[in-house]
Amino acid sequence: MPQPPAHRSRRFILKGRVRKPKSPSESDEEGGMPPKKPRLAWQETWSSEGSSRPAEDSLLAEGSSPAAESSPAAESSPAAESSPAAESSPAAESSPAAESSPAAESSPAADSKDESQLLDPNQARKLCKDTSVEFIEAYVRGTEKDKEAQKMLFLSKICALCRTVSEKGLTLDLHAFCRKNKLVENIMALLEKEPMDSLRTEFRQKAMETIAVLSNTVPRALHGKKESLRNACYRSVFFLPPESDVPETERALYTKTMNAMDPMLAAFVRNCPTASISAELQNILEVLLDLAGSKNSTVCERAVRRIERLSDFILSHFVAKISDYNEKHKDSHKDLRELYIPILGQLLGYLFIVSCGTDSVSCTAFDALFRFYKIISDGRECSLTKDMESYAETHKSLKDATFPLIVMSFPCEIAKAFGGYLFPSERLDIILTALEALQDSSVHDKQGACSVLDTALEDPKYWLTDVPTIMEGIRKNLDTIHTASARRCLDSLLLQLTNLMSREEVKNLLQFSPPSDSTAMGMWEVVLAMPQTLQKVLNALMEDLPLRNWCTAVTEDTCIRRLAMLAQNHVSEEEFGNPVHLQSYLKHPSPEMRLMALKGLSTVSESPEKARKIQVVLPDILEALQDTNADVVLKALLVLRNVMARVERREAGRTALQLAEKLLPLFDHESSQVREHSICLFQAVTEAVLRQRKRALKRTVHSSLLPLYFRMRDQSESVAKASGEALVVAAEFLRRKELKHLAQTEQTCRIGECLLQQDGGRVEEYLQQSQPYLQDSQTVLRLEAVRFIGLAARYSGDQSEEKQNEIISVLRSSGKDVEPMVRCLAAQTIMILASRRNRTSGRRFRQLWCC
Repeated sequence: MPQPPAHRSRRFILKGRVRKPKSPSESDEEGGMPPKKPRLAWQETWSSEGSSRPAEDSLLAEGSSPAAESSPAAESSPAAESSPAAESSPAAESSPAAESSPAAESSPAADSKDESQLLDPNQARKLCKDTSVEFIEAYVRGTEKDKEAQKMLFLSKICALCRTVSEKGLTLDLHAFCRKNKLVENIMALLEKEPMDSLRTEFRQKAMETIAVLSNTVPRALHGKKESLRNACYRSVFFLPPESDVPETERALYTKTMNAMDPMLAAFVRNCPTASISAELQNILEVLLDLAGSKNSTVCERAVRRIERLSDFILSHFVAKISDYNEKHKDSHKDLRELYIPILGQLLGYLFIVSCGTDSVSCTAFDALFRFYKIISDGRECSLTKDMESYAETHKSLKDATFPLIVMSFPCEIAKAFGGYLFPSERLDIILTALEALQDSSVHDKQGACSVLDTALEDPKYWLTDVPTIMEGIRKNLDTIHTASARRCLDSLLLQLTNLMSREEVKNLLQFSPPSDSTAMGMWEVVLAMPQTLQKVLNALMEDLPLRNWCTAVTEDTCIRRLAMLAQNHVSEEEFGNPVHLQSYLKHPSPEMRLMALKGLSTVSESPEKARKIQVVLPDILEALQDTNADVVLKALLVLRNVMARVERREAGRTALQLAEKLLPLFDHESSQVREHSICLFQAVTEAVLRQRKRALKRTVHSSLLPLYFRMRDQSESVAKASGEALVVAAEFLRRKELKHLAQTEQTCRIGECLLQQDGGRVEEYLQQSQPYLQDSQTVLRLEAVRFIGLAARYSGDQSEEKQNEIISVLRSSGKDVEPMVRCLAAQTIMILASRRNRTSGRRFRQLWCC
């Protein structure tokens, strides 16, 4: 049995007009709710249609007599015993429900017929002793309890005993009898023995009907055992295979068994003390809601159906009576009656999300929503606050006349229709439920959850009243939400919340969001990304002297204030202080933390004065270029670009060599943005020292020529363009006029040969540099690598057979390339090189490679 979720206790108040009885046309199409019609007072208001036998054979049917119960046929055949789900106690006859219900009014003919069949008390007592009591006691003491006929007869005898005691006026203490013989415990034990993978008999149906009868007749017998009973029934019924997987002849049994749970749950609520109704509904709905979130679609559908049936019961049994009472006493000093459902907000949030589909679960959820809408819209007319009335008036077009048509609309429209009748605590629960539904592991529709949150974003002052609690909900779920649409919705919600935060809430968030918490850093990444929210956070810090001083009492590793200041364009020199303290952030093990620090530095480095100060942490920024996180590398490149652009040339020359060496490996980074920015920065560094032409930098620039040549063919146009421009600057730095001309005119096919002709001493280096491109992810670069290696073999100073074999061995790896063009070109190149080798050695060599 799944553990029920920890509920958030919320109040649900019902007040309003008298509710008319539900018409027969509104009855449930699956048979869970029969049409309302007058019945005798002892009959149950809500039956299950669970019995497969005709009414005249039922022990609870009108006109049945105890004599029929004591007949041999009744004792020997369980089939003769009928479903007692419609049974109720005399207490039910005198309840407000019985007084106000048409079922409480029987015809004179029926009354006379019932009276004529009353037995003498002595005869009834003897009947009980000889049949039901004796059999029940013998069954409980016996050892053969698993025989199907005996189990069914055991349940039937319990129902017969309850009926006889309640209707014929026997003096038997049923509570003591149930406790002595442990009837409830025996029923639970039998339910738990039922197989989970099949439904072969009516036992489960009969067991739930018997539990309902016990609840109606002797509710004290179930005291303290209802939860265990419900869980036993849930386990026994909800996890059965879907009806579509069973033979068609058995599907009716499935429907009847499922429907038998509804009157049992209703009986639990109806027969508990008035003060406990709220708790009983809460206990039932909590577990049903947990089951409704199951990844098993069959379990989910069955749980949602039970919620829908329970909502119909609440509407028909409680609301009209409470509304009638409140209408009668509205002018008196008596307190209006109230019904509390603490889990209502969480329940509505779930139903909003799942109601937007077209499957059976969505349709059932919408039916439940329609009933809850009738309940709260009628029941809260006298309880609306001014802001609720204003919201309801704003969305008047979505009221009663339109709500049934919203079945084809989005959850946001349904939420708006409900919104004017929901208290703040319930609106909060809806938001928190939607946040949980955004998690990657959630089975709920992410679009539906986003739609619910869109409702809150449209009117944040009405929906987002408890900012700290919602922020905590985001913090708890952020690490498990990665879907793009869900993150966008979450970011929008976070920004709205930040706008609504008070200075005190900002302070608390700053103080209790340690940088080591990746989730908190993710939240701050969003907050600091938007100027309006960043300004609000900084103003709260800067305008209040105690808040400014507060940061000094907190260690730098747990204070976000400095990072927030970095992202403000106009941070004063005094506030900026010594950037050395940033070293701990730049070396932090969390990539989110490093990213946050570099993002702040990229903004601060736009100021020439601050850019010069940042040079003190350049070694740490250079180390960030080797980070495995592409976002961190990209932010580091942006900071370095700003620094190099805003410092004097003399100062730039000091770090040019070290920076250039760090940039070369990034030319082949998997991220096209990193490739582009690293090449652009390399160009800027080369231009910065162009006039100085430092000898130490020449070797690095030489090493950049071949990678830039290859990247001129990059599939990313921006990378290819940046590579060509950088190659022009590199050629100018090395005073290579022909190479510069070819790069400027984009004569890519001639650049490779130009490099080999003019750099004869570097052919071996070029051969080594080109080999990794044989494994590049881009086909065009692998093709160019094969061509260049074949060309370099001609210009190699070492034309020995050993060297030729080495080059051929390198090319053979491309003979297994996934692209036929690469394989074919590699084979042709190998053939040419092998032919040259044969001519040189004078020996013939058989070719092994083909396209």
